[in-house]
Order: sequence, then structure tokens, then C-alpha cells
Amino acid sequence: MADSSTKNLIRQGSFLVASQFIVRLINLLYRIPVTNLWGDKGLGIYSDAYQVYGFFLVFASISIPTVISKMVGERIATGRYADVKKVLSLATLLVGGIGFVSMLIMLLGGHFIAITFFSNPEATRPMQYLGPTVLICSLMSVLRGYFQGLNDMKPTAVSEVIEGLLHAIFAVVLAFLLNPFGMEWSVTGGIIGTGIGAIGAILFLAFVYARCSARKLQKNPESVPEESSSTIYRQMLSLMVPIVISSTIFSIKGIIDAWIFGEMMIRTGTEAGQMIAMRGIYSGKFIVLLNLPVAIGESLGAAAVPSIAVSKALNDQKALRSHFNSMIKTVLLITVPCAIGMAIMGKPVLRLMFPAAPQGGELFWIGSMAVVFYSLSYIAGGVLNGLGKAHISMIHAGIGVVVTSLWNVFGILVLHWGIYTLAVNAILFSALIMILNLRSAMKFCGVKINYLKLFFGPLICSLIMGVGCIFCYLLFFAITGSNAVTSIISVLFGIVLYFVLAVNLKVIGKKDMENLPGGKYLNYLKL
Repeated sequence: MADSSTKNLIRQGSFLVASQFIVRLINLLYRIPVTNLWGDKGLGIYSDAYQVYGFFLVFASISIPTVISKMVGERIATGRYADVKKVLSLATLLVGGIGFVSMLIMLLGGHFIAITFFSNPEATRPMQYLGPTVLICSLMSVLRGYFQGLNDMKPTAVSEVIEGLLHAIFAVVLAFLLNPFGMEWSVTGGIIGTGIGAIGAILFLAFVYARCSARKLQKNPESVPEESSSTIYRQMLSLMVPIVISSTIFSIKGIIDAWIFGEMMIRTGTEAGQMIAMRGIYSGKFIVLLNLPVAIGESLGAAAVPSIAVSKALNDQKALRSHFNSMIKTVLLITVPCAIGMAIMGKPVLRLMFPAAPQGGELFWIGSMAVVFYSLSYIAGGVLNGLGKAHISMIHAGIGVVVTSLWNVFGILVLHWGIYTLAVNAILFSALIMILNLRSAMKFCGVKINYLKLFFGPLICSLIMGVGCIFCYLLFFAITGSNAVTSIISVLFGIVLYFVLAVNLKVIGKKDMENLPGGKYLNYLKL
């Protein structure tokens, strides 16, 4: 039973992994033309506006799917279907109100925020145009949480891809159309694409709910809710508040980092335009690329919440341990080679993607292992959320922000590391959160994990893959003289080499192939 439910967890999580990977790849690809259009300064304006958007999205949207999925999953497991409908109604009222207030703050206070926290008045208009999108995303998050609570990740996954595609298409088109009116309007055009993507996604989710899910709930014989509105709201808020605070800390961290970096760099004599460009390199290139593989841990962590909640509600300790172990191994199998690959191929890949603004590749030499650390921290955080221990993640995030804020000041003013301070920041924060979250999750699950054993195999295969990528790049660059051709060949060669090594050295076993999406095809790599 535990193996079956774990396999289903990995399978359902794989839908979110695939959609998140596709969305982040689309996000990365659409930034190529707009970055070449705007340059690093325009990317800095865009990133500053998005920092504030992300902050308000935490209150109105990001924590909601986790909370709703846990509440729906628990009630479905115990047959309280009428209470599921009541949870959805009350959540829509609460979250819609929060989204509306957040929208007003961004619309009316955008200029103040842009000047006070970013010293960047050009971020005002993009910030204001993101306000309505917060309201749309807040309502959409309720539907996503509902489907995740049913342990059906496909509607959420498809909606994310729709949102990403519409966002990318309209962002690029509008950025170029509005470019003759100046940088600020061009960036605003890119921002408007975000709202169009959100509208497309919520329409799809509403359609799926109306056609299928609502009818299923209506057919259930249970028609009278057992819980009062006050009881549901109390549970909702008890779950939401620590997750919101934890997520807010993550979001505030980006704003704090941007503010400290700007203030400290200006104190060292750096011009404001150059400082904004550096922030654009870090947020718009390094972090965007880093987030591609981090989607694996983030998505599995989100998928884990209802499964962990159900296992806890049924007191199934065996399933709980099985879920935890399988997710950790799956994440390490994929993120470790991604981290090594980024450290080696990050610089040539940036030259391939942003020929007009290729700076920033050196950040991957320092910060690529954050891929592994962030992914594991998301897994452990998802387990803690599923167990109803979200307040623990909140405390850990707060500790991380304090430590990394002190590091930013020290790294810039004392060590004079400039933009590299931010790369170390990413490593320091992700490693600290990972260690603290994993320790707590293992304690409450009663699980002991041999991390050295799980980490050693993927690391050896990844290091061999890395050496292979270096030789492949040098060979094909000597033959073709083209960084673009050589980078693509080297990345593809590295992927194939890693999986050939992992399969034949038994790092990926038969059970792993059954759990991994498309894992059966790895049998063809056996020598």
C-alpha cells in the first residue's frame, strides 16, 4: 500500500515537475529577446517590479494551494464532501478580499515603493500594471489547491503551461510594440503579458471545475456540512498564517537583498545604473536559470502536502516514511547533475542565450549547488506543511534572512565582492534552510536518511559527466568555432552521459525507474 501511494505521489508530482519545468523554460526563452532589447538595466527594472509583485502574491496566492490542498485532502480521506464545498466557498471570499487589497496597494503605492525600496522610479508603472494580476492569481489559487487536494495535479499543471505560454507570447509582442515609447513602457508591455497569462489559466481551471469536479461533489450523498464557518476559518488561518509568514520572509528576502545590495554598492562608489544592471544580471539570469531544476523539488514538495496530510490523518507511518525517502532520492538523482552542469556550462549557455548581454556566467561557479539545497529544502518544507508544522519552516526562513542580510553587508563593504556576494548569499541561505528543514522533517516523521549514500552515487556520475562536458566543449569548439553549436552539443552529451552512467552503475535502480516519469525508457541505456 505504501509503495503504491508513493508511486502515485511521484507520478502526480511529475505532472507539476513537468509543467513547472516547461513554464520556467518558456520564462527563460522569452527573456532572451526582451533582455537583448532592454539590456541589463531594463532587466533590472523588470526584476524590481516583480520583487514587489512576488511579495503581494505571497499574501494573496502562493500559500493558498498548500492550505486548500491539505484541508481538502483531509476531508476527502474521511468522506466529508460537503465540507469540501464549504472550504472552497469560504476560501474564495477570504482570498479574494486579500487579493483586492493587495491590488489597491500596488496601484496606489507603486511609486512610493519603487522610490523608497529600490531607488528606481522607472519601476513604478510596471509595478502598478501588475496589481490586477495579484487579484486574478489569488482566485486561481483556490481552484489549484482544490485539484491538488484531490491528488489530481493535471489541471494545475495544464493551467500553469497555459499561463506561461500566454505570458511569454504577449510579453514579447507588447515589449517590442511599446519600445518606441521608451524603456519604462516597453518593460510595462512585458508586464502586461503576466496578467493575460493569468486570465487564460483561471478560465481553464473554472471550465474544468464546472464540467467535472463540481458535478462529482454534487452527486455525493453527503449534503449537510458538519463544520461551522468559524471552525473552517480557524483551521484555514492556523495553516495559512505560518505558511504566509514563511513565504513572505522568502519574498521579503529578495527585497531586503536588493535594498542592501543597492545601498552598500552605492556607498562603495558604484553608479546607480550599474548597480541596477548588476541586480538584473543576478535576478534575471542567474536566478531564472537556477529556478529551472529547482522546480523539481518545489513541485514535489507541493504534491507531497495532501499525501502527507492523508497519511497523517490515517496514521499510516509506513507510507509517511516511504513518501519522504522516495522524494529525497528522486530530487538528488536529478538536481545534483543539474548543479554540476550549470557550474561548467553556465557561462557558455549565457553567451548562447544573451549574445547582446552575456555577463553573469561566473555566478554559476559559486552558486550552482543552491539548486540541490533549495530543492531539498522545498521537499522538507512540503513534508512539514503536510504535517501541520508550517510554523517551523517560518522560523527557519527568518533565521536564514537574518544571517544572509549580515553576510550581504560584510561581503560588499569588507570583502568588496560586489555581485558575487549575492551568489554566496544564495548558497548560504539555501544550505541553512535545507539543513534546518530536513532535521525537523526527519524528527517529526521518525525517519533516518543516509544522505551520504543517496548523494554519493549521483555526485560521482555528475563529476564524470562534468569532465565529459569540458572535453566535448573543447573538441567541438575547436572544430566549429561556434559557441552556440558547441554549447547545445555539450549539454545534450552531458545529459546522455549522466543517465548512461547512473543506469549502468546502479545509481538508478529498477524501483527508481518505476517511480520516475518516463523511467522505463532508461532501460534502453543499459550496456
